[in-house]
Amino acid sequence: MKAPGSPTIALRTLANGVRLLAVPMPHVRSASVGVFIRVGSRDETPATNGIGHVLEHMAFKGTATRSVQAINLEAERLGADVNAFASKDTTGYFMTGLGRHAEQLLQMTADIVLNSTFPEDELRRELEVIRHEAIEYEEDPEDTSSELLDRAIWGDDPMGMPVIGTVRNIEGFTRQDLVRHVQSHHVAEKTVVAAAGNFDVEAWLALAGQLFSAMPSAQLPEPPPPKPGKYMGTAVARRFSQVSQVFLNIAYPLAPAREEEIPQQRWRLAAALAVNLFGGGMSAPLVDRVREQLGLAYTTHSTMDAGDVWANFVIHAVTTPDKLDELVSSTAVLLREQATKIDPVHLERAKNQLIVSRVRAGERTYAAMEQAVEELFASATVTPVADAIAAIESIHAAEVQAVFERMLANPPAVAMAGKGAGVRTARQLAARLVAGVR
Repeated sequence: MKAPGSPTIALRTLANGVRLLAVPMPHVRSASVGVFIRVGSRDETPATNGIGHVLEHMAFKGTATRSVQAINLEAERLGADVNAFASKDTTGYFMTGLGRHAEQLLQMTADIVLNSTFPEDELRRELEVIRHEAIEYEEDPEDTSSELLDRAIWGDDPMGMPVIGTVRNIEGFTRQDLVRHVQSHHVAEKTVVAAAGNFDVEAWLALAGQLFSAMPSAQLPEPPPPKPGKYMGTAVARRFSQVSQVFLNIAYPLAPAREEEIPQQRWRLAAALAVNLFGGGMSAPLVDRVREQLGLAYTTHSTMDAGDVWANFVIHAVTTPDKLDELVSSTAVLLREQATKIDPVHLERAKNQLIVSRVRAGERTYAAMEQAVEELFASATVTPVADAIAAIESIHAAEVQAVFERMLANPPAVAMAGKGAGVRTARQLAARLVAGVR
C-alpha cells in the first residue's frame, strides 16, 4: 500500500506486523537505512531503568556470524556511518551510505537487530564505559537540569526516569537481563524498517520482507497502545557549588487535542509553530526581550520535546542567580501576551522557520527517514513534504493562540541546577509563573 496522500512514499505491513517504510529521494546519491522499535525508557522499571541504553551500545558488539571488528570493518569498507539511539519511546539502529549500497546496509542493520549475541566480555567492558557516561551526566549541571525536568514533568512515572539509567543499575546488568528485555519488547508489532534516499525501492522492500518476516511477534495478541504519562508539573532543583551559573528549564504540557476537535498532525504543527514563534531565533519575543533588551540570560530559547503520544513546550535559559526572578517574571509576561494575541509578523516568521526546517530535513536522508518514522509512530501515517508545507501555511493565528491558552491552564514544571539552585527557589519561581500568566 502507499502512505495516504503520497504516490512515492511506500508503506507496507508484513504478516507478523513489521512495517516497511521507503522514502525515495531521487535528487540525492546517498541512502539511510534504519530499524526503529517503539520501546524506550518508559517501558522500564526502577530496577531495569537504563537497560535500553545498554542494548543500544551492545547491539554492535557481535552477532551470531560476525564479531564487533567484522561489523565495523564491513560498514566502513562501504564508507557507511553506523549509529544508534535510545529515547523515552523509541530505540533506533541505522546506517548511512551510498544509495547503491542500500540493500547491503539493510542486511547489516538487520543482522545487528535480529542476531546480536551480547558477548559477556564485551558487556563487561561496555558497562564500564556507560557507567562513566552516567557519572559525567550527573556531574554536569546542564545535563542534570534536563533530567530533573523529566522528573518535574512526570514525577515517579517511568517517563520521569533518565534514559541513561542509574549507575547502580548499570553496574548490575547481566547478559540475561538484555536477552529478557529483547524478547519482551523487540517484537514485530513495534518495529518499523525504514529507508530514505536514492535506492531501488522495490528490491529493498522485497529484501526487507525476507529479512524481517520471521521476527517474533508479541506474546500477547497485540501490544497495548502506549499511553502518555500523567503530567505532574512540580518544581525540583539540585545545587552545584562549583559553577557560577544556573541552568533553568520550564515546561508546560502540549496535551494532544481530541481528533474531533483537530487532527493530530495539524495540532502538532500548531504546537511546533507556537514553540518557534515564542523562542525560536534571535528575533523571537523570548530571546529578543530576555536576552537582547534586558540582558537577563546568557542564552535562552524554547523547544518542543515530543514523542509518539506526548509533547511538552520547554523553555531553557542559562543565567545567574541574581537575575532569576526578573527572568521568570518577564517570561510569564511574554507567555500571557501570546495567549492573548498572536503577532502576525512573528507567525509568518515561525511558519517560514518550520517550513525551512521541513524542507532541509527532506534534503538529508537520515533526517527524512527519522521524520517519517516519528510521524508513523505518532499518527500511523506519513506526510510528504509538500503536504506538510501546505498544512503549515494554512494554520491560523487562533490555532496557535489556542496552544498557549491550553498549555497555560496547567501548572509549570520547573527544574534548575547550578549555583544557588534549591527546591524552595524552584517552587517560588513556579508560583511566580502561575501568577504571571493569569
